[in-house]
Order: sequence, then structure tokens, then C-alpha cells
Amino acid sequence: MVRFVDAGAVDGVYAGALLEAVMKAVEEDKADNTLLFWRPDAPTIYLGFHQRVGVEVNVEAAERMDIPVVRRVLGGGTGFCDENQVIYNLIYRMADSKLPYRPADVYQHTLKGLVYALRDLGLDSVEIDEKRYGVYVGGKKISGSGQISARGVVNSGGSFLIDFDFEKMDAVLLDPVKNLRAGVLKAQDGMTYLRREVGDISVEEAAKYLKGGFSRLLGGLDDDVLSGLEVDSAYKLLDKYKSREWIYRADIRFERRSI
Repeated sequence: MVRFVDAGAVDGVYAGALLEAVMKAVEEDKADNTLLFWRPDAPTIYLGFHQRVGVEVNVEAAERMDIPVVRRVLGGGTGFCDENQVIYNLIYRMADSKLPYRPADVYQHTLKGLVYALRDLGLDSVEIDEKRYGVYVGGKKISGSGQISARGVVNSGGSFLIDFDFEKMDAVLLDPVKNLRAGVLKAQDGMTYLRREVGDISVEEAAKYLKGGFSRLLGGLDDDVLSGLEVDSAYKLLDKYKSREWIYRADIRFERRSI
């Protein structure tokens, strides 16, 4: 059975390090296959592993608003996240899991957990966009996703939007509609969130529904907590995630290739 850990609201930079720490623990068989829930305790910009800061982020606005940029180990697009989202990461070993490992199959399978949760919340027009690998309600995106497969481990993660600050996202992302469907001119016209769709709902209640959707998908979950090893490993990785070399990794490599 997959273990379930809800880390709650955590520092946005620490969250990036935590994902790598849990992946390493799963890889080394020091942790079971894991469904991790978390959310940043303040606005944070998460950059896909291969993306360039200079192409995706209005750095001046982000610095002025004290919003950090964190490069994820996962691929996918740039996302603006805050405490009004639940972020999930399903992390598992390929060798001892019945779960898929081909990228398209991973997305198709994992996103069903969100579909179950949304339908349990009473929403009917829920679909998986197979081109962008997001989940849509009434034609509007409510969850984006990204993944990585490395060293025999899959990490498939994404967002579950309870509320959303479009004004702040528009200020710090250079192209807020980049990951939305063609023809969307404003992010608020191409995205939605739970409080718009179902009314007043707490983050905790939304997380309960999301957990239920994944429990159905995975055949049950085993409640657990982060190990001391995982927490220590995450703190040891913090300097890396705060470093310019990591944050601007793709920008630096692009500049070197251009010389």
C-alpha cells in the first residue's frame, strides 16, 4: 500500500528540497512509495526543471513582492502557488510498483485521482486534457501537473486549486496564459478553482476529498509522517535550492551554449 504524508503548509523553498529528499528515500528503499500533500505557506513561483527564469518570470516584480523562485526537480510549466492550493506528489519505485512508468501513462493514471475528487465534490463536467495533462472543470483548468522519472523513481505532481490570486500571478509571470488552452487571453478566463465551483470550502476539506480520490485510485493509503531522515535530508538540500547556480541552472546553460 502507498503511504500517505500530509506535510501541511511549509516554506516554499523547503518544499522544493523536500521533494528531492523524499524521492531519494524512496529510491534507496528507505521509504515506501509515497503520496505527499503539501502547500507553500506564502506565495512561491515553481519553475519546471528545464525552464529558464528569464523567459518565465518577471524577476523584478517577484523580488519587489518578496516571492521566491524555486526550481523543481520535476518538469512541466511554471506555476504560481500559495497557501490556497494543495500540491500533491505521487512518488514510487518503478521496480516494485504496479503503477505506470511511461510519461503519458503516468499522467493519465495519476490525474484520475483528481477527477475522482472533483466528482465526489459534485462537479460533473470534469475532464483530463491529454495535450496539456491538466484537469479541467467546465473547460477551465483547475489543476496542472509535471513529472520526472529518474534513478528508477517516478515523481508525478500537481496542484489542486482551492482559491487563486490572479492579480499576483499576472504580475510575476511573463506569460500567465502560456500553459492554458489556445485562445485564452486572460488567465482568469481559462482557469477556475474550487471556491468558484462549489462555494466556501476550506483547504483541509479540499485535501480530504483529494485524499479520497487518490485512495480510490491506489486501493487505499497508509497514513504516515515524514521520517527524520527525510527531514534532515531536505534541510541539507536547502542551500542548493537557494543558490543562484540551481535557480538559474537552465539560464546559465543556455548562455554557455550561445557563446
